[in-house]
Amino acid sequence: MFVTAETELTARADPNDLWEYAADPENWTASNPNEHFGLVYFSPDNRPAQGVEFHQRERVAGVYADLRGRIVHLDKPSLTVWVGTATYKMFGGLFRFRLPEGGVIKMEKTESGTKASHNVYIDFPNSLWGRVLRWFFLNVLHGQKEMYDHTFRELVYFKNQLENR
Repeated sequence: MFVTAETELTARADPNDLWEYAADPENWTASNPNEHFGLVYFSPDNRPAQGVEFHQRERVAGVYADLRGRIVHLDKPSLTVWVGTATYKMFGGLFRFRLPEGGVIKMEKTESGTKASHNVYIDFPNSLWGRVLRWFFLNVLHGQKEMYDHTFRELVYFKNQLENR
């Protein structure tokens, strides 16, 4: 049972420049400093590449998440597809649950710059437990809006950094 968030904006920047800036783990972490706590790509240059695994610590909808994933497809700078599993920790780690997640990052050159999007999903299990978690996420944590805001904040940060150079 998927919960998705689709974000998009246009930046006055070249797609390659935008991709290179966003691919830097320090810039990615800085894009959302209240919710990102670190990102590491397990590659020699600490950058995304097809097949590269990564580890990101973040907060989603107010809940700490330890995300471990992999870049499953990369057509730089046009398309990046990632998948992973996030371990969410509530009440100081007393309550934990794991959920599959993923996303698609697209960059398309336009007359006005680059149309950038990052569409993400969380896949809740199709079970009683999954329905309870999904209901809590959507209705108590306002998770779909929080996912959108979290992801859009990243794109806005990259846009502002590149346009203000």
